[in-house]
Amino acid sequence: MTESPSSLAVARQRLDRLESFLRQDPSNNALLVDAFQTALACSEWDRAEFHLRHGLALKGSAFDWRLREGDFFLAQRRDEDAVRVLEALCATPSAPRGLIAVVQHNLAFIDFRSGRFAACVDRLAPWLETESVKATSAGTEVSDSITRRGLQMLWLRALHHCGLLDRALTWARTCDAAHRLDAHAAGVASLIALDASEFDLAERWSQASLALRAEPGPPTETLVTQASLALAAQDAARARQYAQAALVLQPSDGRAWSAHGFATLLAGDLPAARESFERSVRAMPGHIGTWHGLGWTQILQGDLAAARETFDKALALDRNFAESHGGLAVVLAMTNQKADALLSADRALGLDKSNLSGRYAQALVNGEVQDAQSVRRLAQRLSRGRAAPLGGDMADLFEHPRPGRAGGSDS
Repeated sequence: MTESPSSLAVARQRLDRLESFLRQDPSNNALLVDAFQTALACSEWDRAEFHLRHGLALKGSAFDWRLREGDFFLAQRRDEDAVRVLEALCATPSAPRGLIAVVQHNLAFIDFRSGRFAACVDRLAPWLETESVKATSAGTEVSDSITRRGLQMLWLRALHHCGLLDRALTWARTCDAAHRLDAHAAGVASLIALDASEFDLAERWSQASLALRAEPGPPTETLVTQASLALAAQDAARARQYAQAALVLQPSDGRAWSAHGFATLLAGDLPAARESFERSVRAMPGHIGTWHGLGWTQILQGDLAAARETFDKALALDRNFAESHGGLAVVLAMTNQKADALLSADRALGLDKSNLSGRYAQALVNGEVQDAQSVRRLAQRLSRGRAAPLGGDMADLFEHPRPGRAGGSDS
């Protein structure tokens, strides 16, 4: 997230003070570092570069300042320049292992930011998985807790993006059992556990992350997990609370917008639900479950043409999800396309014999249900189960109720 105008003003005032001190003591490395980092924080690139060049000229701190040169390029998204600097540092003889860990994290971050998630996994695997560096996660080789945290969080996020849920969970469980799992990384792992239908684990890890009181606090994934678990417990207000908190941290996060959409759909706020779902699919157009939520919202609003288009998009992504066929069947039934509706309903029930939408479409065609309130009740019932982020039937969590999750304490 970008800094607020007030925090930028404070940062610039701090930079002015630091530079006034440096005029009295120009070779003070600690002051130079502080001034450089403050200049980066408020995007004062020329001033940051001035302090960087000064730092690079100091004797005895070349490696540290070359690493900061990489930070300088990273902050401006000049990834090619950053890679050039960081790869040169990797070849530095006798470089401190802890600093090389930072270099590897930064290179992996560039891979991740560029969408090269598999490359990110491959780069981090030697640091997180191999026998020779197991101690890295424990902190005996990488003493900086912030570096360990960054490595673990980036590693889990990359595995998640690659769909390597089992690998991620195996690693996180091993670290957790050895008391090596950073609490921030546990928040990332909680969302992976949720996606793998490991609900108790998702609850435990997200609660561990919520317990963090120091800055920067729990990551977005923690809040999305809690929002999704609240949805499964039919607690729309709590789900919305956590989804909104996640959006404060990451205003463009598709998962948070999806959770917010399902929370508002469950609460019956159709305009807010539709807006949230539309923002979510713009951020992550491959998320089938969110297309389902959008389609049901459009059905409830009576916008059947838009709902038809939405379910068609879900089917274009993957034709093996029962809810995509079931939702389309409902739209077809409501537009009196009875033969096509029954065909889509049969496909839905062939994929999942318990699919609620397919059965509802059959009932519509047969005249067993007709009132609008029954459609609303079905949509709300389906939305309660939407926690799985990788697609699937909207009712997948509804089929696995979680006793005792009617609320819980706020954090």
